[in-house]
Amino acid sequence: MYNDPTFYPYPPAQYHLYPPHPYHYAPYWAWDRNFPPVDTKMLSNSVVTSEHLLKEASIVVKKLTDPAIAQQLMTNAQSGNQKEVDRIVKTFGSDSNIETSYSPSAIQFVVGPRITGNPCCRVTLMLKWGE
Repeated sequence: MYNDPTFYPYPPAQYHLYPPHPYHYAPYWAWDRNFPPVDTKMLSNSVVTSEHLLKEASIVVKKLTDPAIAQQLMTNAQSGNQKEVDRIVKTFGSDSNIETSYSPSAIQFVVGPRITGNPCCRVTLMLKWGE
């Protein structure tokens, strides 16, 4: 039925026979751009700092393996007591700045350096605790 040429009132479009539109390509001045030299100091600093932040996130995960701490944290989060949740997280002994947010289904920890200004990196840890 579908291979019957009388089924289609118009011949199929032969799109592959048409040349591509010139505006689908980058403009000529963008073809040969000169980029500044690569400076890896900022990346190196971010890598070193992120290694420290990953260790701090590891501390958070290890503390949450304790059922008593997990129970206390979830109970206060369910009741919407943000100050108590922040206090519990500060007792983990982390040197970094940890921001906590939660929903009925998950908790999120954002571990960042304690510097003010423009931080170089952050580690986000999302843990599911409900449906």
